[in-house]
Amino acid sequence: MPMIPSTQTQVENSPQKFAMNEPKKILKFIKGEPPQNVGKGRKRNPVATAIYNELITNRGQWAHVEVPLPDKKSKQSLVMSLYNRAKKDNLAIESSSLFNETTKMYDLWVRVVNA
Repeated sequence: MPMIPSTQTQVENSPQKFAMNEPKKILKFIKGEPPQNVGKGRKRNPVATAIYNELITNRGQWAHVEVPLPDKKSKQSLVMSLYNRAKKDNLAIESSSLFNETTKMYDLWVRVVNA
């Protein structure tokens, strides 16, 4: 049986094969470490936590969410997660969304405001 090279080896040997046609932002690096899952209950979504933390530091400003949202369910899930976190801090989330015909995904804009 032939030895199959690792994904990293394959990418290093032929990067053009795995390159995207258009440059896209798929990762956003955060300063520090992601929040730890503390306590009982459901684990927090680290993506939603990172988004909420940035919204808090830029309160009142609209932000476009750079996470791919392929369907209404995933969009609503993210908005509800942000809404619940804001509610605990006596804040409110405002959101606006639009289905992008080009990407076939939802674009989402959110901001944190005082309740």
